[in-house]
Amino acid sequence: IDFSLFEEARQTIIVLLQEWQQRVDQVEIAVRETQQFASAIQLNNQLRQDIQAYYQQNRIIQTTLPAANRRLQQRFLAVLMTLVNQLRSVPSHADVYNDLIAFKDRVIEAIAYIQTGNRG
Repeated sequence: IDFSLFEEARQTIIVLLQEWQQRVDQVEIAVRETQQFASAIQLNNQLRQDIQAYYQQNRIIQTTLPAANRRLQQRFLAVLMTLVNQLRSVPSHADVYNDLIAFKDRVIEAIAYIQTGNRG
């Protein structure tokens, strides 16, 4: 993510989080209707990989950026850590559905945090 343009970076983060929320919504419905947990486990693993990749790509904060841009980047990194900690590295069928629902709740909170800068 290019944090040099504040509003574009903020919007990119929000869109990314909304996409993750939609993916969880789709799998949540599928699991409820079919009891097939393989898709939930697959999504769990894909989300963990995506989050780790975004963290690695954005972990170095450029000190030349304006303070607001650096704070946005720091908030994004904090959100990624919160989200990855919500997902188990080796989920069981019993836990993966609940983990994804809790992940979706954290994503909703993260969107508000990125938009406002306030946890809450």
